[in-house]
Amino acid sequence: MRSVFITLSLLLAGSPASAAGLCAAAGKVAEKRACAESVIGIAIADDAARARQLLDFAKAGEARFQARFGRLPVRYAVIETSGGAVEGAGFEGLKAAGFRAILPWLSSAGYRTQIEASIKRDIEAQTASLPPEVRSNIIEQALARLKEKPPEMQDEGGIPHELGHMWYAAAFWPGSDPKGGHYGSEGPDWMDEVAAVMMESDALAKQRVSQFGDRFRKLSGDAVRAADPLLDLPRFFASTHPGAERAKKISAEFRPASPDGAPVDAPRNGIFIRASSGPEAEKFADSAVHYYLQSTMVTDYLADRTGDPAVFARIGAAFARGETMAQWLANKEPKGKLPRDLKALQADWLVWLDERFPVEPAKAA
Repeated sequence: MRSVFITLSLLLAGSPASAAGLCAAAGKVAEKRACAESVIGIAIADDAARARQLLDFAKAGEARFQARFGRLPVRYAVIETSGGAVEGAGFEGLKAAGFRAILPWLSSAGYRTQIEASIKRDIEAQTASLPPEVRSNIIEQALARLKEKPPEMQDEGGIPHELGHMWYAAAFWPGSDPKGGHYGSEGPDWMDEVAAVMMESDALAKQRVSQFGDRFRKLSGDAVRAADPLLDLPRFFASTHPGAERAKKISAEFRPASPDGAPVDAPRNGIFIRASSGPEAEKFADSAVHYYLQSTMVTDYLADRTGDPAVFARIGAAFARGETMAQWLANKEPKGKLPRDLKALQADWLVWLDERFPVEPAKAA
């Protein structure tokens, strides 16, 4: 099974301003391309049908953000590109026109190109001691296998997910920009990921719930459960996102190539998206998968115990005030059935999981 991960990194952001007529406001970025718009966002692609499709995925996220956070997301732009970057004057123009969330999205051709480049880098690193002709042969075979089943961007889940990171940060820290990657709001990393997974489709959420349940049922006994980070809520609330360091590294190493293939300086102002596959992606795959599963289940747990699907608006506001999760639990806001301290919360979380994923009794022989 091929592991693929997307990294979105912000290099520098400008100041927002208001504008009317969103596709027109996009300026040169939208010239000679198709542009579809909603009340608060646009999608740009090479043809109208594709632009509308990308916008529909983003609009589904819009609705989920309003339901979970009780407010409109900030103005956004989804821009399909072959190189995966929006930079320079185009980026600055979008920011000046009030687009607070700018998401470059790889075209199918651009995505395949980046996956191929990732595979080549991995093979070259692993076969450095082999003769050049042997290395070339291995690369050719790997790329041939890739062409048998070309990879595709996960548009429906990925677009609202990545926008969710940006919308959350802009909603609660409107005067600051992400630092060092898209997990860079000024609040805890876990909430950045919760905000993103909540923007995904119900079908994808159900898949993650099922995967979590399969893993949970295999963890029998208090000692085993206590040692498994998947079940440790205080640890999760204090965690650093497993993709954060990777995003910082890729941002630091990003050097776009000039037409003759020579590296040039990274743009000082822009945002880019990068895809990787194979060992390059698998280095942190397991921990990242755990984080996504935890984020999905914590979302369900907090909404269920508080009785409020939009409780995340209050949690986000608390983090923006500088509170920790422990402080939010203890404050005077209504919490429904949610315990008021982390120790009690951990115990209740395990009870809730047992209720959610009951172990079926073994069938008699």
